[in-house]
Amino acid sequence: MALWEPRPVEALYDTVSIGDVGYIYKGRFHRLFNVTLPWNHPTNTRLGEPEYYTTLNMGAFKNIREVTLAKGGYYSRNVSQDNAGNMQAREPRE
Repeated sequence: MALWEPRPVEALYDTVSIGDVGYIYKGRFHRLFNVTLPWNHPTNTRLGEPEYYTTLNMGAFKNIREVTLAKGGYYSRNVSQDNAGNMQAREPRE
């Protein structure tokens, strides 16, 4: 899901990582905890302590690529800068 503001909430954590569990509010991802860290890891208890869970260990992720997009507008095929702010959903045309 595309985020309006992809940078993390700075006061809570530095980067978004594989295993982060959270929610999206006002276009920003809010991390609750990370399943690749122990349930009681200090970074997992900043917003309260999650229920006990077994740490997810899938080994090294070898398919991770970091790509920085150049600044500018990115739009789907049927979206332009002129209508990007239009928040109305419409029925698809057949």
